[in-house]
Amino acid sequence: MTDFQKEMITKYGKDKICIDGTHGLNSYDFNLYSVLVVDEHKNGIPVAFCFSNKSSEDVFRIYFSAIKNAVGIIETTTFMTDDAPAFYNAWSYVMGTVKNVLLCAWHVTRNWHQNLNKIKNPEKGKIVNTALKAVKEELCLETFSKLMKQFIQELLNDSDTCEFGKYFQ
Repeated sequence: MTDFQKEMITKYGKDKICIDGTHGLNSYDFNLYSVLVVDEHKNGIPVAFCFSNKSSEDVFRIYFSAIKNAVGIIETTTFMTDDAPAFYNAWSYVMGTVKNVLLCAWHVTRNWHQNLNKIKNPEKGKIVNTALKAVKEELCLETFSKLMKQFIQELLNDSDTCEFGKYFQ
């Protein structure tokens, strides 16, 4: 880690740590794992990188231990990652547990789209997709909670969308 990266993770890592994995970069099957923090302008700042041909909790423990050795324990409020539990499991083992664990929006949306095929009626699939976007983009917690409850009820009560509703719930 550079001095700048150490400064940035120490300054902004208390609020939020984001982990991203990039796969299939070359023919050697190496992956790039990046740790990012978010500054006061909501810009992502990469603070650590790891190249590995393995994707396991053990590899991530070594990666996060190297960060810990460079800057100490990072006690963050929010940890954002993809849907692979190995990242968070390794982070909590090395740095401690985190209050908020979030899945990144891109991975959530991708998983939703992969499961929309559970809806056999294409027209209803389009309607559900539109509703998913509305729910995902709602910022008011109270409105979000109401929308989510109603949305799930509607999914479960319709024989065409019930299977997706069970997944989504």
